[in-house]
Amino acid sequence: MTIRSASKWCTLLLIIFLSACGQHANTFPAISEPDVSSETTSAQTSQGSIVNNPVQTTGCGKSSPIAAGKTVNLTLTSAGLQRTYRLHVPARYDPQQKIPLVLVIHGHNGTSGSQEVYSNYSALANQQHFLVVYPQGVVGPDGKNGWSTYGKRDPSVNDVLFFSDLLTTLQQRLCVDAQRIYATGISNGGGMTNLLACQLSGRIAAFAPVAAAIYPIPGGCHPTRPVPYMEFHGTSDPLVSYNGRPVLQFLPVMQTMQDWAKRDSCTSGLSTFFQQADVTGLKWTNCQGGVTVQHYRIDRGGHTWPGATIPEPVLGVTTHTISATPLGWQFFQHYQLV
Repeated sequence: MTIRSASKWCTLLLIIFLSACGQHANTFPAISEPDVSSETTSAQTSQGSIVNNPVQTTGCGKSSPIAAGKTVNLTLTSAGLQRTYRLHVPARYDPQQKIPLVLVIHGHNGTSGSQEVYSNYSALANQQHFLVVYPQGVVGPDGKNGWSTYGKRDPSVNDVLFFSDLLTTLQQRLCVDAQRIYATGISNGGGMTNLLACQLSGRIAAFAPVAAAIYPIPGGCHPTRPVPYMEFHGTSDPLVSYNGRPVLQFLPVMQTMQDWAKRDSCTSGLSTFFQQADVTGLKWTNCQGGVTVQHYRIDRGGHTWPGATIPEPVLGVTTHTISATPLGWQFFQHYQLV
């Protein structure tokens, strides 16, 4: 049996176990690491507190810590913990020119390297000229990597602080456009993207979670401004049910979307802006701040990244009618902090 086959069988057994036990259901299978440089730099130090407003970039004019067109593993220390992340610098990076940055967040049991391969965001970054960062989650009580989004098996760390520290560190080392920072992620990483939308919206301009595993946030969700928000979700997702799963506290996807439309004070109700094959695009408009709330509903779609070239049949169908990577980037380009 190949490593790939063994991984899929382990994933299948895990899904069966979780379904029987009614436990944490945002596990995402590991994907082979990319064949790129994996050198690790010395750690940077935490800034100490969450910064929820644009921070002045001081990295312009400095030499990049890695060569243009390359991806490497880097480290920093946040809240006393050494944290790692993968940084991809686009092929035509100019340290004198400010460019956007996209955070791409892996799911539960995933890695920064596997998310780079699965999403194919680095290739798009080379074409469209932006920085990509793949943060790495820490091990939770179930022995798997994840993000602290209030799930029972999530790690007990301050990941919002980590993302704040990460952005500050990157802005000190690279020519990041502080008004054009964006976030996307899948499953537990989609839940982390949602949490950042609630708690770091003063620093990140727009958000595009995929198959997001979203738990109730203690004290609620209170972004500091209207938030551009776009989510992708399959109606046959076996882990994060489209219609909700009360035993795991997952809300129905449409309720989550309607909650964002309400937070953004959208006055035009639900309308269809895209209809092709298995995908329906829905949106709420006339929102405060000129933002929109969008949702791509994938008929019979699974717990997968739309458009991914790596199939994960155990987790359901992957649509190729659309791709979450270029669509996410197109959505991001409409927004910047002011």
